[in-house]
Amino acid sequence: MAAQPPVIVVPGITATSLEDAYPIVPEEIWSAVIHKEYERIALHPDDVRYEAIEPARVQPRALFGLVYEDLILALRHDLSKKADRPTPVFGFPYDWRQDCRRSADQLGHFIDEVLARTRLVPHYRGETVDRVDLVGHSMGGIIISDYLARSAKASRVRRVATLGTPFRGAVDAILKLTTGMGTLTGEKPRDRERETARMTPALYQLLPSFEGAVLPEPGLSGDLFKIPTWQPSILRTLAEYIKLIQAESDAEAVFKRHLKAAKDLRDRTEGLSLAGKLPEGKDGWLAVVGLDAPTQVEIKIERWKGEPWFAMGDNKNEFPNSAKTGDGTVPFLGACPGFLERERLVGVTPDDFSFWELKDKAIAKLSGFHGVLPTVNLVQRIVLRHLRDDYSGDVWGRRVPGVLAPQWPSWLPLKK
Repeated sequence: MAAQPPVIVVPGITATSLEDAYPIVPEEIWSAVIHKEYERIALHPDDVRYEAIEPARVQPRALFGLVYEDLILALRHDLSKKADRPTPVFGFPYDWRQDCRRSADQLGHFIDEVLARTRLVPHYRGETVDRVDLVGHSMGGIIISDYLARSAKASRVRRVATLGTPFRGAVDAILKLTTGMGTLTGEKPRDRERETARMTPALYQLLPSFEGAVLPEPGLSGDLFKIPTWQPSILRTLAEYIKLIQAESDAEAVFKRHLKAAKDLRDRTEGLSLAGKLPEGKDGWLAVVGLDAPTQVEIKIERWKGEPWFAMGDNKNEFPNSAKTGDGTVPFLGACPGFLERERLVGVTPDDFSFWELKDKAIAKLSGFHGVLPTVNLVQRIVLRHLRDDYSGDVWGRRVPGVLAPQWPSWLPLKK
């Protein structure tokens, strides 16, 4: 039997700690709990590769252990057929502020490194080590999608599992950009996030494009990738911020550049074909989506003083009777990828926490179901079975709204 491929876990937006390496002793400026230094992580309008406040050298440090430690440890343990022959499982820390295209390129380099390192492991010598398995949570799944869409070396990936990935975006991204509020990037957002958010390319790449996400009044545009759709106040405050830090960029040009990059990414991932990208085609991609949690599934665009104005509505949850549901952050329709039929999606709900997962349940109540999907034991077992053919753990899945007969593999029973 062939050796189990190494695995790379790609986290979601904001779920990698950041540190400023410019000081002699690097300073952590973004962490899971203590550090949230928005001013120091804000990117520069003239060159979004770098920070607005210079000199600085902000770089990724590590995945948030609170969310990913249990998943990585479960993969290391249960993918290893013998204790003395462990399967390498790597976390991929990346700068989640940057354009997802840039992060996808870095993932490609990291895959090369992981394969090279695995070939040095004694019990992998003599084995063919030419592919990895990828597990992506939230925006991590988008980075994986973009990597596959553009890579000529896609054969280096055997199988993919994504958890709560907003392939077609999330309404919360609009709230974050317009008000600094929302649940997409943390439990307790603050208004001062607004300027930082508007200079974060990756956040624009989470804008919703699924049908029904934006409900404009007659005569108003609903295309979020075009500037006239947005509240003019965004451009005005962006111009004020550019003036404040003495940048040379034009606010409209900066805004347009962010929206174009977001549209280009969405077009690439929508057009992804898994044939020839994964050895097993669509069967090689497991997409787990969260359901049955109150979620922002739509936003209205109204006129206020003659200008477009985003009107926030209440969270909705009409599971299982309609598609107006989600995982608390990502609407179900935003989690439906263009390259997989809905019948192939595997649903999980907060009810799928086991009796013993008291800590994870408590975290879910504080931060939302979306953020803790990687900690759910059932989700971990589903991923393990997808990656290891002879895994014998108890697994099941729920069909998603609008599906009568799932097209799952035989190993995944339907939850009644």
